[in-house]
Amino acid sequence: MLVMGVDNPDTILAGADERGFFVRARGSIRASLCYPLRERLLTRLEEDSDIPAVYVDLSACTYMDSTFIGLLVAADRRVRKGSGGRLHLLNPSAPCIDLLRQIGLLEILLVEPSGPAFPPLDALEKPSGRPATAFVLEAHEELMETSEEARRKFALLRDQLERKLKSEKPPEGTR
Repeated sequence: MLVMGVDNPDTILAGADERGFFVRARGSIRASLCYPLRERLLTRLEEDSDIPAVYVDLSACTYMDSTFIGLLVAADRRVRKGSGGRLHLLNPSAPCIDLLRQIGLLEILLVEPSGPAFPPLDALEKPSGRPATAFVLEAHEELMETSEEARRKFALLRDQLERKLKSEKPPEGTR
């Protein structure tokens, strides 16, 4: 079933069936857009360790930020740990291939030219406001664990996010 947001060029659609969890990313995918996917996908992988695979169609994705890429890495780790399956990046666009190459993930993530037919998908609604600092930090920590190159690229951002997160917490003994 398709819902509101499908006409938006920057959209994430998601769904599942017995074969696994399916994601289609369209347009420019940034942290604010992928937070609902984190809630739906990672929660599902934590609740159900029998999900056999995660399929992500990147053929219409023109850009993906590091938060989205970190979310993909986290999903791959969780599906491997659960069912022993994999995350499959299907038919990534040239800009996506370039981004994955720059971060050194082409050797780590499973990239394939095609995959199974997708079930009906729902458009995930973009939340109002900015994504939570903790979510962005978690995604980058996942990404930093993939290689020394990724650690170097995102170390400063991680430090800034940790400082911001610390400043957002109420002082001890208050509330």
